[in-house]
Amino acid sequence: MSYRRVGRNLLEAVEERHAARDYTDEPLTGDQIDALGNVIATINSDDGLDIQLVHDVDDAFGGCPTHYGRFKNVRNLIALIGPDHKDDSAAVLDEKIGHAGQFLALTAVSLGLDTSWVVLHETSEHDGAWTLGEDERMPAAIALGHANRPGRPHRSKPAEELGVVENGEYADAPAWFHNGIEAAMLAPSALGKQPFRFTLLADGHTVKAEALEGVQSEIGLGIAKLHFELGAGNGSFAWAA
Repeated sequence: MSYRRVGRNLLEAVEERHAARDYTDEPLTGDQIDALGNVIATINSDDGLDIQLVHDVDDAFGGCPTHYGRFKNVRNLIALIGPDHKDDSAAVLDEKIGHAGQFLALTAVSLGLDTSWVVLHETSEHDGAWTLGEDERMPAAIALGHANRPGRPHRSKPAEELGVVENGEYADAPAWFHNGIEAAMLAPSALGKQPFRFTLLADGHTVKAEALEGVQSEIGLGIAKLHFELGAGNGSFAWAA
């Protein structure tokens, strides 16, 4: 996904990002809006998505109820929208949205903003905050702004549960695989369950990423794959087909 080239080093943002759900009235700056808009345009072009930035409105959720989590005073939102092709499974769009959405969340953190993932219901029936075209779906969104209270770190699964070595032990895996797993350990997921696994295959270079059973697991997989890429370094491995 070539849009990663437009971003600054986001690995620091991986460690800094914690979900925030209560926001101040402080607006986004023009520079922040422009920077996010440029990255969104690149992602939409690269991945065929229709992601939209909503900013400085009274209710960025457009009156839509949240799937889980209590939010307060959300005035800015990245609406993660894409085509829901009938010949693709829902997992295709969900994973793509997870990867792209987390790239945008980390970009926002690098710009001095706080963020949180959110899943909204009834996204086709809202007050005009975003435009949802025919055959499009909005699996999730990113709330963003300036938090009243900083987010807190959450518990992660042990590295040995998230990373598996096909022929050997996790402890003996190369450093890049460990680095990727450590970054994936910081990946947010629905209800904090982290329903994903990375397996280093026998060739020592190819990594299989899979979603496990869980809530929005394909979105979580897309998020975790981005973290793994940032931690491991893109030249260190190849994803299994």
